[in-house]
Amino acid sequence: MIKRYMKLLIGLIIAAVIATGAYFGVLVKKNNDAKKAYEEIQKLKIFDFDPMDITSMSVKNSSGEYYFQLTGNGWEITKGEPFRFSADRIVEMATGMSQLNATKIVTENGGDDLSAYGLNDPVRLGFKLNDGKEYIAEIGKQVPGDSSWYLKTAGNDTIYIVSSDVKDSISAELDDMKDRLLFDASGTDDITHLKYIDHGTVIYDINKSGSEWKLESPFPQGEVNASSVNSITSMLIRAECVTFINEELTDLKKFGFDNPSYQIEVSSDKRSVNVIFGNYYDDARNYIYAYDRAIDQIFIFQTSELGFFGTKLEDILYKRLHQESFENISNFEMDILGTEINIEYNYVVAEGQTSSYKVNGKEINREDESVLETFNNMINAITGMCFDEVCETTLTNLKSQKPEAKIVYDIKDGKDYVLEFYKKDGDDSLLYIVENGVYTDTVIKKTSLENGILLYYKELTEKMK
Repeated sequence: MIKRYMKLLIGLIIAAVIATGAYFGVLVKKNNDAKKAYEEIQKLKIFDFDPMDITSMSVKNSSGEYYFQLTGNGWEITKGEPFRFSADRIVEMATGMSQLNATKIVTENGGDDLSAYGLNDPVRLGFKLNDGKEYIAEIGKQVPGDSSWYLKTAGNDTIYIVSSDVKDSISAELDDMKDRLLFDASGTDDITHLKYIDHGTVIYDINKSGSEWKLESPFPQGEVNASSVNSITSMLIRAECVTFINEELTDLKKFGFDNPSYQIEVSSDKRSVNVIFGNYYDDARNYIYAYDRAIDQIFIFQTSELGFFGTKLEDILYKRLHQESFENISNFEMDILGTEINIEYNYVVAEGQTSSYKVNGKEINREDESVLETFNNMINAITGMCFDEVCETTLTNLKSQKPEAKIVYDIKDGKDYVLEFYKKDGDDSLLYIVENGVYTDTVIKKTSLENGILLYYKELTEKMK
């Protein structure tokens, strides 16, 4: 019996030894496979450096040779024909180069014909670091029937294949490096000058001093709405061209630049841009030709990015006619298109006192929410009245005319404020606005009075019956 148990124990020990050996054999094989896979991955890693250590960039492409130096003022061209480049694009190229990986190695044999890969005269992109090391990639042609590209490094025989995304990130042709933005700025606050011309007519020309915008022309007395300007400048700094057209501009008519549709001038402390827009590129008007005189460059922009097209002077102005503290007003005397309205206005904020109002002698019931709401709407229509259009002209015969409407603010501690509205010459739908006897160079639509003060007055009188 003991012998039988001994034989069984020895068999179990032998089986355990065999199993352990097999396990370690598998483990060793797995480790070897992992090591081999790691080595293969490492072979596909072309460059690995910190882009923050870069001090300069060199480029050789089909347009020539260019050298860029990183200075205290940012990137600057130190060699080659100057052009308006994108600093953001240089950062993108540097980032791409710093972690450059291939998808495949074609050959490590230096005997291959480089022309077969487009590497006999490649585009060269190099970055030099602060320790003196330089990393240079040579970009060949696209792999036939594929989206990938051939690439090698300077001084090495290995030819790689990189993905189209990797190639795009380091592509160094001239158009790849050009600034595609209509106006490159870190934010709208950088912009200090804006001039917009629509089919030869200056729509607005404004300059900023500190945080205040001032209208130079037309209508220099107009008050600029900074928020509205900010909406326009936000579009300007985001607008990016679709492509460049690199040809000598010998015929302005070809692109419609002889008679521009639009023109925009933008400036900051660092740069100024003057771009004209010509013909539309397509019948659907989704794209338009543009030309920057300073750099002699033709672009194509998508019109959806140029939302300032068609803006009017009124779009950037404060249009409210008058602002007055309600506490300063004692009465409104009005004649609106033949309807006389008198409002006794006793607005108080003192604790323990209650405001009271009368319209044509009738008390406003403050307990009736519907009546009070309509009354407040009418007051807001009076005090919040805005002009509709700028109309610069000289009026000489107003004294001989009767105004279509008149509003008098009776001011408690000051001179009354008077608005008068006269028919516009040749257009009965518009009314000249005269403020305290002086024409304001603005007009209001008659319907603004009809659908504002008059409408609420009629609703109020119905509710007060």
